[in-house]
This record gives sequence, C-alpha cells and structure tokens, in this order.
Amino acid sequence: MNAPASCAILGLGYLGRPLAETLWQHGSRVSAWKKTVTSDDINLPIDLASGDIADCLTNGFQTAFARWQGAQTWVCLLPPSACAHAGENAYADTVRAWAQTAAQYGAQHLILASSIGVYDGHRGDVDENTAPVSRRGRLLAEAEAAVLSAAVPHRDILRLGGLYCAERHPLAAVLATQKTVAADEPANMLHRSRAVAALFQTACTPNGRRIRNVVEYPQPDKRQFYTAEAAKLGLPPPPFAAGGAGKTVRTLYKDFAAILNVNG
Repeated sequence: MNAPASCAILGLGYLGRPLAETLWQHGSRVSAWKKTVTSDDINLPIDLASGDIADCLTNGFQTAFARWQGAQTWVCLLPPSACAHAGENAYADTVRAWAQTAAQYGAQHLILASSIGVYDGHRGDVDENTAPVSRRGRLLAEAEAAVLSAAVPHRDILRLGGLYCAERHPLAAVLATQKTVAADEPANMLHRSRAVAALFQTACTPNGRRIRNVVEYPQPDKRQFYTAEAAKLGLPPPPFAAGGAGKTVRTLYKDFAAILNVNG
C-alpha cells in the first residue's frame, strides 16, 4: 500500500504516536498535535505542535492549524473526554471545526476514529446501519456527521472497539476495583496494533464515504476474553457473574478481515 504523501494527526497519544511512526516509516510527511509535549516527543521525526484543543475551538482552528495547509490526509484521534470540560456538545463542535478547517486547507481525505459507543443502549447484533438510541450514541453520531458532510473528496469513520494492549489493559482496572464482570456479554474488543493497522490501511486507500465497525472476531464473550488475557499477563481473572445481555458489534464489510481475524 502507498502511504499518503502528507498526513496531519490530531491527537498524538495512545493511537496517534504508533500511527505517526508507521506513516513516517512508509514515507509520509507527518504533522501532529497533542495537548502537552514531553521530552519523549522532542526527537520524533514529525512536525509537532501542542495546546489545549478547547482554546482552538474558542480562538479558531484556522490559525492553530495553518501549518497543516496542503496536508493530504487529516486524522482525528481526539477522544470525547478531551473536550468534556468544555461542555456536552464540545466534542461534536470540535470535530466539525476540525473538518471544516481541513476542507478550507485543501485536505483530500478525512479519517475520524469514532467508537462503538455509538451503539450504547442496544442489545443483540448491531452493524453500520444501526441507528444510535442513547445520548452518548447520538453525540458521537453528530461528530461523525460533521466529517461525512465535509467538502472533502474522501471521508472515513472507523468505529473502534474497546482498545487494549499489555501496557494499558482494561483487566487492570477491573481487578483494581474488583468489579464483577458479566460473563456472557460480548467483549467487542480491539488490540491497539490492529486499530493502528486499520487506520493505516484506511489512510492508504481513500475511497469516497465510508463507515466501518472495527472489532476483533470471532467474538469472545467477556469470560473468554478476560480469562485468556489474564493468562497472558500473569494476572488472576476477574470475578464473574453469570449472564449478561450486551450488544454484539458486527460489520457489513470485509475491508479489515485480514487485520481483525484473531485466528488468522
């Protein structure tokens, strides 16, 4: 796959840093924005800027992102929590302003890392055609709509499953609180490396307007997932309770089949 010539990433954190490194290794010129620059960031081979994204929303994105003019691909990895202090609608407003600025500055491809939280409140199987029913789901869908309606040729929404890796694992939080896990609920998880691979593939293959669910399969239930992960990490499994009736996230498409098949 051919990487985009230039890429601008909003959010150089858990997903942004490995994505930036992957893009750079494949020849992209990479720019990125993060809230705070640390000593670990100084020598990265990217054009890095920093600041509070809420200030950008107040003062205008055009000035903040002027250095991104001409960047071919713009990626938003900003989690809703990054805007929570600015109000309930701040996330959608921020994504909308980001998308509009990208269009003004000549972007050809927008990628938004959204979440399967858009399906909160559902039970049973859901797919890309399932409408949101919860307040959180509608707020996420509003941000997605801002990207899909932007005046940019290619627009992608990736609804990512629950992220995990050895360094940041949900099992640690569950054990710390001794939270009881509903054993039979679907896990709907996504390893960080697979999330980065899906984002990179998307950046390399612009193709109009797309919404994709990105979740590992075959789907384990939470007992299977946490028991297997506990064995890998050398940790005890969490306490389980029988039952559970959550949502099972499916996809209507095969774009990431090779990436997401955990048995492949």
